[in-house]
Amino acid sequence: MLALFGVSFLTPLDSLFVLVAAIPIAAFLFTERRAARIRRLLSLHSQRRRALAPIVIALVLLPALVAVGAAQPVVVRQRLISERADAQAFVVLDTSLSMKASSGLGKPTRLERAKRFAVRLQRALPDLPMGLASMTDRTLPTIMPTTDSTLFDRAVDQSIQINQPPPSQNYKTRATTFAALVPLVESHFFSPGVQRRLLVVLTDGESAQISPLLRLTLKRRVAAVYVHVWEPGERIYTKGRVNPGYVSDPTSTRALASLAEFTGGDVFSEHDFSGAAHAARDAVGVAGTRTHIDSYARVALAPWFVIAGVVPLGFLLWRRNF
Repeated sequence: MLALFGVSFLTPLDSLFVLVAAIPIAAFLFTERRAARIRRLLSLHSQRRRALAPIVIALVLLPALVAVGAAQPVVVRQRLISERADAQAFVVLDTSLSMKASSGLGKPTRLERAKRFAVRLQRALPDLPMGLASMTDRTLPTIMPTTDSTLFDRAVDQSIQINQPPPSQNYKTRATTFAALVPLVESHFFSPGVQRRLLVVLTDGESAQISPLLRLTLKRRVAAVYVHVWEPGERIYTKGRVNPGYVSDPTSTRALASLAEFTGGDVFSEHDFSGAAHAARDAVGVAGTRTHIDSYARVALAPWFVIAGVVPLGFLLWRRNF
């Protein structure tokens, strides 16, 4: 690959195609020389050399443009981002069946509201690399911590769904267990060297009994913010009808508060976005950012050079019929 003035050529040897220009130019000069002899024999007026210059230029320009296109010129663009190097966060969304509940048929489900909350939180903390994960009786990372808001939004929209993936076991009662948060700390989901780690868990709080293991794993090792996505009287609707097998649990508020106290975290209602965002910011603090190259993008220029070849080609065809 050859680079010139910020433009890189992927196949520079293919530019030798420009040598083909010698063939039409030689043929044109031979034809004009023969025509000049005939005009002299017939005592006709000879063309000025200046009038022939545009034709020669077009004959050179056409293969030259094709040759440049064949060399595959590209412009390489770098995408620079600024983000925190000392802190990372994971937003964990409860995707158990109870998150399908809503206050009425056609109303937003708990999971839909949790998704909107997650997107708002990422926008409120743009300098903080934020990952995304789903949780039932296990935690599955969807994307690793990033400051790319477009990637985060698409992951929330396309990858977070009810029971996707389903729980690892069949449950008669509740599939959600907060012990599933343990791998987020123990399995190196956070990058090595990150001093400040944050978990933001969006859940309805309707889970199995809290494991004492959470105290040993989460407390002091990760800051936790719990968001209670829940309204009283919500039901699950299946094919337009209320699912009789589910009833909203009014004890979930107290259970989630106990979890927050147990793990040294804070709990907020889904309607208190400001409080949750401030708690998240306080947990990671404020620090400088570092700028680095996030990705490269190649912009191909070859099609434009080939299209530009239509101009000299059109001129030659027009001149031929003139």
